[in-house]
Amino acid sequence: MAPDLSDDLRRDRLLARRDYAASLMSNSKWRAVLTVLDEARPALQQIQIKFTDSDDIRSMGLPWLHAPHGFVDSFEFGPFPLIAIEWIEVPAVAIFPRVDGVAAVRQSQDIDAVDTALAALGRQLPIVRTPEGLRIIGHLR
Repeated sequence: MAPDLSDDLRRDRLLARRDYAASLMSNSKWRAVLTVLDEARPALQQIQIKFTDSDDIRSMGLPWLHAPHGFVDSFEFGPFPLIAIEWIEVPAVAIFPRVDGVAAVRQSQDIDAVDTALAALGRQLPIVRTPEGLRIIGHLR
């Protein structure tokens, strides 16, 4: 039986209200940001994501927007609610680990072009530069 995504959405809404002082991104804003990131392909291959229910920072490819409005789908994690995103970072260097002691593949990503494309949306987005790249913040603690 397939999981009920509405349960995930309810849980993540409760987490956001309980654990964060402010939510800065709506579903529509996240979808606009992810559309811009998707249009940056193939130059943009990887993002880092921090979910609200974990302290881990995870690498992933760009998620698919062909999901219900409040969700995206991904190869790495399956479908997840947009409200579950604490932040997304576009790293200046994407790192793709390999197995058997083979060195990871490193690929530069043009975060200046991403920043310019996001600015062209004409929306106030919570974007900050970090030493690693460009971070879009969904929730503040």
